Order: sequence, then structure tokens, then C-alpha cells
Amino acid sequence: MKKIYFFILAMFAVLSANATDYYLIGQFNEWNPSANKFTQTTDGSYEITIPDLKGEVKVLTDGNWDGTQYGAVTSGDAVTLRGTYTLQQGETNLKVGRDGFAYSNATFKLQVNDGTHTLTFVSGTEYASDKTYQIVGGYNSWSLETAVQFEPVNGVLTAEVPNLSGEFKVVSERSWNEQWATNRSTNAKLEFGEAYVMSGKEGNTDPANLSLANPFGGYTNAKLTLQVGEDGTMTLTLIDGTVNRTEADWYMPGEVLGWDCTDAQKLSPVEGEDNIYQITIPNFGDRFKFVYGNWLLQFGATGDQKWQLNQEYTCSLTESDIHAVDDAVRYTNCTVTLVVDYENAVVKFTVASEDTGEPTSLQQTEVEPVATKVIENGQVLIIKDGVRYNMMGVKVD
Repeated sequence: MKKIYFFILAMFAVLSANATDYYLIGQFNEWNPSANKFTQTTDGSYEITIPDLKGEVKVLTDGNWDGTQYGAVTSGDAVTLRGTYTLQQGETNLKVGRDGFAYSNATFKLQVNDGTHTLTFVSGTEYASDKTYQIVGGYNSWSLETAVQFEPVNGVLTAEVPNLSGEFKVVSERSWNEQWATNRSTNAKLEFGEAYVMSGKEGNTDPANLSLANPFGGYTNAKLTLQVGEDGTMTLTLIDGTVNRTEADWYMPGEVLGWDCTDAQKLSPVEGEDNIYQITIPNFGDRFKFVYGNWLLQFGATGDQKWQLNQEYTCSLTESDIHAVDDAVRYTNCTVTLVVDYENAVVKFTVASEDTGEPTSLQQTEVEPVATKVIENGQVLIIKDGVRYNMMGVKVD
């Protein structure tokens, strides 16, 4: 008996010495890396039971984020109740069970053989679990924490946004794991009173941000409804609100001026002209985009267009940068003019200069401070570093 006893002790000692600690992490425990540890069994596999579980999970080693992560092969994959799934090393989350359901006393078995990690959803009691949905966007600086939640009103999921403008998306459980926005087939915008079928993620590709039909317009006290179809169709409808125009400044972030929206990138209204804005840049080139407000709306390249000097181009509501025909070329004394038709949401720009330009690199180019052209009392002035100069370069008090 003593030999058998010591043999068993020795066997467990070997198992413990060679064992890796595995943890189940997910939405159920707010992705805590060390809260839920698998227990190793006598056959060398690992087991764990979670009292209440829904959403997405991963397996993590060592109980910290420096460990190895094992999840889904493809985003959207799920391990079904009493089903088995072969995990893949990586950061892609694995869904648990059916959409819209949660599981009490969910038991999982993890088997590790020759580097292959297999997860089995052994048992659990399935129950309906209503997901929460939120609308997040430029109106709240894309904060998941403060995103307005859809609440049931007379059986319909409804959200009331105090000031809806710019771009936005619908998410679930205050997470970016699931999101719905622009319909990939139509690329249409959201119109008042029109039911809009949104597109969700495709693999690891997020849907493009959704905007109102006229992105420069907005709605105070906007009321939206969300319908979740049994087939997963997500339909958003704007049913009420007071129309207003969102007032904001124009910026031109880019490689030369920097990618912020500060005074360094700000365009100035041209005096005496409606909806025309300009900025003068001593040394300019490369890629950029136009931004309305503090990243409220982004206007970039239309298709594959690339800009050249002294030609007018139309921007699109897109996150794509506007590239020069040759990003390595720099031009001196450039004036960028932006013309905006707010009613029809048309944005055009021109980069004007008499300089033909010469190739250089960003490392070789010293970007001079931004100069802004203004007209005061009929006189054209250049403001640079807070100092005012006339067109002859003479300082003006």
C-alpha cells in the first residue's frame, strides 16, 4: 500500500511540476486575467464551472496579460452547449452558446495535447438573456461609458440622444466586440423616418461609421428605435427630434501640420465670403484630411484621387487620407481654400501656389509655423506666431 500511495503522490508531483496554469476570461468577469482558474484533473485535463456566463471568452495562461491567449480561429465563432472547439493562439474572442442566451453553472473542459488546445462546453442551464445596446459617436466623443442606452418603451427599444450629430454606431454591452453602422451594400446615410438596416462586423472588419443624410445637420432630443430581428438583422430608425445645424470649426490635420485639431491646423473664414475657409502654409505637401469639429466629421479622398496644385477637388465623408500625386514633393507659400455647401453636404478644396515644388523627405523638411491670411479694414495681413505682417513682410502693430 505504501508503494501505491507514494506512486500516486509522485504522479501528482510530476503533473504539478509540468502543469501550466490556465484561466477562463471574458465578459462574464470583465476580462479579469486571474479571477477564474481551471482546476487540473487526474487525467491531465482542466475543468472550470462559472455560475453565470454569457458573451465572449478566451483562455489565458499564467493569470496575467503577459501569458498566452487562446481564442477563436475566426471572429464570430462560437462553442455551443455540449460542443467542442479547437482553440487558436491569438487575441480573437470566442462566443459562448447562442446569441441572446446566457448559461448558469456553465462547465468547461480544456484538453491540451501536443500543443493543441480543445475547449468543450460540457454542461450548463440555458436561459434567455436580453442584450443591452447603446448608440455611441461624435456626440459623446465616442465614449462607451457615456453612450446612450436603448431602453424598452411600449415593447420597442428606444434611445433619446440630447444632441445627435456627426458619425455614430450601435454597439452591444458597451463593448466594441459587436457593432453595427453603415450598410455595406448601399452605403446610404440615415434619413429621418426611414428604417435603416445596418451592417455589422465581417470577420475582423468593422462597419464604417454611420452619419445622418446631411452630416452638417443634427437633431436635438433625437429619438431612435432599434429592432433586433430573429435572423440578426439590426434596423435603426430616427423617429423624432428638432433639426438644427451643428456649428463647428474646420481643421486640416496631416503629415505636415500634425494630426491634431488645434489652432495649428485650423482654417479661418474668409472675410466677406460665405462658407469659404483658408489657411496659408509656408512649406506644404504630403497627405492630410479635413475635419469638422474635434473629429466630429472627417472628409477625405474620393476614390483614388490625388491632389495637385491649383486644381479643385471634391472630398468625401470618409476616413481615407487625401494624398498628393507625389507625397515626397514640397511646395512653398501654399494657400489651401475650402469651399463648403452645407445644405447639400458638398466639400471642395484647392491647394494654390506658384511654386513648382521639389522632392524632399519629411526628415529633411523643417515645417515652419503655420501662417494664417486674414483681411482687416480692406488690408490683407498674415498672422504668424501671433505676429501680424502685411503682404510686404513688414510687421504691423
